Amino acid sequence: MTPATDRRSLVDELVQGVHLRILSGELQPGQRITEGQLAEQFGVSRTPVREAVTRLAELGLLHVKPRSYLEVVRVSQRDLAEINALRAELESFALRLVMERGPTDNEVRALAEAVVRCEEQLEQGPSWRVFVADSVFHLTLAQLSGNAHLGDMLRRLDVKVQLCRVFHCVSDEKIAASVACHRQILQAIVDGDRERAQQRLREHIEATSEA
Repeated sequence: MTPATDRRSLVDELVQGVHLRILSGELQPGQRITEGQLAEQFGVSRTPVREAVTRLAELGLLHVKPRSYLEVVRVSQRDLAEINALRAELESFALRLVMERGPTDNEVRALAEAVVRCEEQLEQGPSWRVFVADSVFHLTLAQLSGNAHLGDMLRRLDVKVQLCRVFHCVSDEKIAASVACHRQILQAIVDGDRERAQQRLREHIEATSEA
């Protein structure tokens, strides 16, 4: 790889690394950190860290504050409600597009694999890995809609959705119920029951707000 390609790859790794530290709770909401601390923790220079911080700020994971410090984003109850309201509309639209077209066997198989992966993570833990697997199910559904712009919007929103899950879905019972809902949505899709599928999807998303 060229030096520019090497740097982009390193920045991608830094973005992913910081993201996973936030999801795992190693970096807490509102926690203050500096570019220097990140450079030391990841064993890299300040240059790729600065680029990664810019990306993380654009994704809404970090706030860049005066005097050269960074703050891990907080997600309020109001943020949770607003994000899930938007998510419910966008994902319901994606699901409608999937069912109007009729999913292929391979597409149903891809959704089923995502369901199984989420169930496996529920058994193995920790909970933040369940949330990452949960995203795979929902983003697979978005991709199958066939609307590239809709899929892109949901991928961008998913970063905030993951934070909502991590910061507000604290009950093991809630997490288990959420995982079980995936299989109900999948079964409704297989049955060709759009109304039931959309109802289960909305209930699934609304349960996060109630957590």
